[in-house]
Amino acid sequence: MHLKIILFCCFFFIPPAFSFECSEQQAKDIIIDYQWYTEDYPPYNYINQHGELVGIYPDILQLIYKELNLNINAKEIVTVPWARLFHTLENSTKHAAFSMLKTPERAKKFQLVPLPIMTKVSVMVLNENRNILAKRNLEELTYSIVREDIGEHLLDSKLNIKNKIKTTSANSMLGMLIHNRVHAIAYAELVAYFQMNRLGYANKTLVPIYTLEDKLKTSFVFHKNTPSCVTELFALTISTLDEKGEITRIVKKYQY
Repeated sequence: MHLKIILFCCFFFIPPAFSFECSEQQAKDIIIDYQWYTEDYPPYNYINQHGELVGIYPDILQLIYKELNLNINAKEIVTVPWARLFHTLENSTKHAAFSMLKTPERAKKFQLVPLPIMTKVSVMVLNENRNILAKRNLEELTYSIVREDIGEHLLDSKLNIKNKIKTTSANSMLGMLIHNRVHAIAYAELVAYFQMNRLGYANKTLVPIYTLEDKLKTSFVFHKNTPSCVTELFALTISTLDEKGEITRIVKKYQY
């Protein structure tokens, strides 16, 4: 990818009111110049055993660029902690990212272009502790969450949970649960199950005990002031790929 990796401290900041329309070619010129950020969020996006970035979003992003007759090098997509990704996209128009679950609160902060895939976020516990914890109120439990992740936001907005231990990664979050340092986690079910298998916890089973949200869509993320022509071109291209069956094909590729 001909994009330059921009150091975290050197973002391009702009005033919050700036936006403009542009032609399709101008939109492509903006898209081709993005530095893409992502996080470890399998099966949507993750580093495999060969050190390669793979997953539903990297595959679809490459198809989007191909459909637009643009070039992209997946090796130059930067994997960062979620909190850093979140902060970067709040402040930089030179970055774009994936993947973020779409909520009304996040739609106010960013421009989000979703994929036609539903995601369920739940409070989950270890099956071995389920019967004991089911007798307790959700407010009495202690949770591990990924900082700024959708699980944290939903615990705050729906349950007003105070007993939260914030981590920087799903690995840390799940590790705390496995070692019984917390009672529960709040996370996307598909991602949690995938991570458990990936981390080798075959002898442990996660079970949901409360649904926080079951109709969320994961999205590509752009700065709030991104020209609408850019996000509209992205959305149109995703729709075209979906009509061709490409989105379904890629999702099936990463399902257990």
